[in-house]
Amino acid sequence: MQSIDSQLAYLPLHEAAKLIRTGQVSPVELTELMLARIADWNPKLNAFVTLTAELAMEQAKQAEREIADGRYRGPLHGIPIVHKDLYYTKGIRTTCSSKILKDFVPDYDATSVGKLKDAGTVLLGKVQTHEFASGATTSSPHFGPCLNPWNLERVPGGSSGGSGAAVAAGLAYMGTGTDTGGSIRIPAACCGVVGIKPTYGRVSRHGIFPMGWTLDHAGPITRTVKDAALCLQAMAGYDPNDRSTLDLPVPDYTAMFGIGLKGVRIGIPTNYYNENVDPAVEDVIDAAIRQFAALGAETVEVKLPTLDYVGATTMGILSGEIVAIHEPWIDSRPEDYGPDVRAMLEGGRQVPASGYLQAQRARRLILDDYRKALSEVDVLITPALPITVPRCGDALGGARLAEFTMPTNVTGLPSLSMPCGFSPDGLPINMQLIGRPFEEATVLAIGHAYEESTDWHNRHPELPADRSASPEVAPTADATSAAGAETAIKAGPMRMLTELDKLKELDLTGIEPLVPFVCEPFGKTAAG
Repeated sequence: MQSIDSQLAYLPLHEAAKLIRTGQVSPVELTELMLARIADWNPKLNAFVTLTAELAMEQAKQAEREIADGRYRGPLHGIPIVHKDLYYTKGIRTTCSSKILKDFVPDYDATSVGKLKDAGTVLLGKVQTHEFASGATTSSPHFGPCLNPWNLERVPGGSSGGSGAAVAAGLAYMGTGTDTGGSIRIPAACCGVVGIKPTYGRVSRHGIFPMGWTLDHAGPITRTVKDAALCLQAMAGYDPNDRSTLDLPVPDYTAMFGIGLKGVRIGIPTNYYNENVDPAVEDVIDAAIRQFAALGAETVEVKLPTLDYVGATTMGILSGEIVAIHEPWIDSRPEDYGPDVRAMLEGGRQVPASGYLQAQRARRLILDDYRKALSEVDVLITPALPITVPRCGDALGGARLAEFTMPTNVTGLPSLSMPCGFSPDGLPINMQLIGRPFEEATVLAIGHAYEESTDWHNRHPELPADRSASPEVAPTADATSAAGAETAIKAGPMRMLTELDKLKELDLTGIEPLVPFVCEPFGKTAAG
């Protein structure tokens, strides 16, 4: 049985907010509880890069005074949160979990940091990312690996692994994330929590260190779908400092909650998302589909023919953009990158400009496939990951984590990763719901209806009684050893060029590159 403190720590954000608003608990009490748990558990998890305990207590006391004076700002007021260490925080170190930026202190806040601060949140600290967000395991060679609270021998996913681990372990009620190939949804899936990648252009990336400009998204990681809706509400909106954002109204993301699923059409892809899937994942997703049907939804099979080319398309786009971002450091400080990130950058330098533009042409075809599929249904359902959570050091498992998430970075479509079961060995499994551009409200409402009919979101990891620091995870030949580093760096260019060759199979005659990339509303809906 959980202690009273554990029950409070694992409350959904919206329930903690209710206690604050009614005076049953104070922001100071919640913040003290989170800081105590961080002191206990972070030595095991290694989720934090920078702890801002003093600032957190100041903000909590300010929130307490404001609420007592009748100046309640809303459901995030007084809520302790963490920021992924890519988000610029004025006067607070922002390392990107890298050696290159280990002492970088921004002189301004990211737009989302400012918005969440205006909503009254309390900042506990900055949490781990895979180095420069360039991987799916959050195994940092510079700050040590972040570990999964469900099983300390497993990865927390990435690149927003620190946020996923902190939220799952009851060290924060929400964490910010970024998502270039799945980096919000992957850690949500590995840690058994909720993550939403909104539509490209819905949330500003201003003040967030980029990985790939036309693939990057920002969003929240939380414990429940309603929590995600409330946090997205605060983060969303047009920003003149980010030209990718569109000046569209931000709806009430909880307005559709409770309307039921009768008449809702859920698409089940018959290709790509059902290929090479772990049987444990298949079983859980099949059960989720049956639950949707029991709730009144209609399921419809759909096909997405060009998804076999999504890996090559992602690589072609990302290689050009990430190299442009890092080129000065690749030339001057190559040894300061971790081997996996350096291999990615060295490989990307060999991709010609034509490869980037061919990928942007293929992007149109992939987006057209989703447009057609989503004209027939309200959302698509897929596994969030093709496999169960891999062990630390499992290079092959880590390489597969983004297979089912990266397609909606290419298309910019809103995608929700949420719990729907567990593997036989007790590892969380998430499904993914994909919607039409700027229809996050629909995706969230459908996810909330499922969540309310199950109890997966109420299950939490049992952290070990031994709270001493975890032993270092053994380095792997592919990732951290000198021999492995040299092999990876030499193999990177050939691997990328081989993958890009697949795009030659597509007929791109008459297809213009999707540059600049803008994700616009589709228009007609399945229901309308």
